[in-house]
Amino acid sequence: AVVSTQSTGIYKTMSLHMPNFTALFPDGPIEIQNPGSELYVTPAGSAILEKEPRKRTNDAKGGKEEESRPPVQDYMLLPEYMLAHEYPSEETVNREPGWRRFTGNIMVKAKQYPLYAIDCEMCKTTEGSEVTQIAIVDESLNCIYKTYIKPANPIVDYVTAYSGITEVILRDVKTTLADVIKHVNNILPTQAIFVGHSLENDLRALKLYHDKVIDTATIFSSGKGGSFKPGLRFLAMKFLKAKIQDSANGHDPSEDAMTCMRLVKLKVKKGPKFGMSPTGNDNSLSVYLTKQSKTGVFVDKPIVAQQHCQGLAQAIPATTDDAALDTLVRRLSSKSEFHWAHLYRLEPIYRACTTVHDMVNSPDLVPALKFLDESLQRIYTALPSDTLLLVFSGCSGFWRKPEFNGSDEAMKKLMANIVAQVRRGLLFLKVKN
Repeated sequence: AVVSTQSTGIYKTMSLHMPNFTALFPDGPIEIQNPGSELYVTPAGSAILEKEPRKRTNDAKGGKEEESRPPVQDYMLLPEYMLAHEYPSEETVNREPGWRRFTGNIMVKAKQYPLYAIDCEMCKTTEGSEVTQIAIVDESLNCIYKTYIKPANPIVDYVTAYSGITEVILRDVKTTLADVIKHVNNILPTQAIFVGHSLENDLRALKLYHDKVIDTATIFSSGKGGSFKPGLRFLAMKFLKAKIQDSANGHDPSEDAMTCMRLVKLKVKKGPKFGMSPTGNDNSLSVYLTKQSKTGVFVDKPIVAQQHCQGLAQAIPATTDDAALDTLVRRLSSKSEFHWAHLYRLEPIYRACTTVHDMVNSPDLVPALKFLDESLQRIYTALPSDTLLLVFSGCSGFWRKPEFNGSDEAMKKLMANIVAQVRRGLLFLKVKN
């Protein structure tokens, strides 16, 4: 967890309002120097996210350390990620009429985590987007199910250029969406993992909820960084040397589903860092975790979280501290090996003040400290045993560019003194036994 506090002196003042915090860390903080240079400073929390730890090499063998291959289920989307990216949820099924859960057929024999790629073609109706065709492909690249579907509402646009669907094609189709879902639940095993590209769109069109999903739009990088998702056609050409979606008759859902399956199988074979573009943030902690085949969860503001959604690291955007805290506490019971959360409650107070006196006398300070105190207690209570809790402060001092009319050299010395003060920070550590 990262919180914004100050140096040891002001911490002693703040700790008077944080009984849980002082009980968790009875020995107080360790004073640290935030990374940076003579004229530049990076908060320790940011440095941890951005700087990759030194790589280990196997000197005895004179070669590189072998990368382990995580199991296929480690590539499934986290529930919070699915919710944040508008995947259907249990709440969707309970709230909206016509929605169903994927149940599968317990009588269908399969291995523990079988993969089934799904792709749909949609049209526009008077009620929005509705599915007109579905294809399902198994791990052997066999198309085990493909059918046209009659939408429940009048069609206003067949989107023929993309879907390949025309009025003539659907004229005699009697199969309904309910028929399709019944059939899908009958032919697929209960432990099936759905594979697809931006699969939230297909599941919403199918009005189907399933919690085991691998999305090729998230396990591969677009090369553009941030939240940009790669297109399936781009991925097919780059990693499979295959040209898809090139027909004048529109997309073929079986071709797209087969492409997704091939991409996922290739990813699992090559490892989590495969397909993550080096033009992205290759020094980020999320990339490091992926290279070590470790799973991670990053809970932060959307603009920060999106930068760390790579490989086995999944980002969960949170626009408020309350949302970040709730998400983190829920996720701590998962099997993820690293959790990151940033709480910003003190920052607006810090930014509004120019002196320590201003800050300690701010009417907003005590409520913010109380929130942080209760938050850290919630986090610690939710931690599994044998977990290391690290709490980093922000930088020390109140940064304001000084008014100065002296020489450039004198200004540089003044700035260096200010940065030296600002680089001071605090670190709290505790292992839950």
